[in-house]
Amino acid sequence: MIYCDENDGMKLLDEKNKTKQRAVATNCKDLKDQGTDLDGIYIMYPFADHPETPVLIPCDQTTQGGGWTVIIRRDESYPQTTEFSRSFEEYASGFGNVNYDFYIGNEIINSLTDSSINELWVEIEANNGTTGYAHYKYFHVGARDAHVKGEPTYMMDSGFYEGSKGEGLGYDNGMGFTTYDQDNDLYDKNCADGRNGWWHKDCHFANLNGPYGSVYFRWHTTENNYILSKAHMMVRPLST
Repeated sequence: MIYCDENDGMKLLDEKNKTKQRAVATNCKDLKDQGTDLDGIYIMYPFADHPETPVLIPCDQTTQGGGWTVIIRRDESYPQTTEFSRSFEEYASGFGNVNYDFYIGNEIINSLTDSSINELWVEIEANNGTTGYAHYKYFHVGARDAHVKGEPTYMMDSGFYEGSKGEGLGYDNGMGFTTYDQDNDLYDKNCADGRNGWWHKDCHFANLNGPYGSVYFRWHTTENNYILSKAHMMVRPLST
């Protein structure tokens, strides 16, 4: 997990952001509402069951009015990229460097999307330079122990799409999270083998965690299949 630790090698806050962060926040929308208008890395307290735990989280306070909590960032041009072939536990707790490419962790994503109705913003750049976005008015990731209620672990659900590059997540709605050491997909083999952790159904559609330089790092829709070089996902409590 991307905890606040002086030894983690990550920049906590720059001086401008430090003076802006006046109160406790669980997500970047909280900070935006408090008057924080700068993109940056902030200290958050996203967990309802242990609210004293601080976590480093990047905020996008610019796109579509700001208030976005970045949960995945990928960019193959970074000088030192993060390996996304990770275990179930690593995907649960999060990994990477919040200044570069990272996965914030399924525990945090569940906590963020469980506390209120959230929307999702996805931005992609294909390896041919084509860019685009996908906006979902609903996005939720369920709990780790959801199997007690008969649901897959960290089950993903999304809906009410609009965007420029086609709808890529809906195919995997209702799926739990699959990694090389925990197979929750419907394929006769493990979709995460060679493709990395994701809400795989049968390996064929969008995967923003796929290996750099491969056909599995992609935004796949019924109309197009974009092989990616960059991508990021962000969530925000839906304004009512």
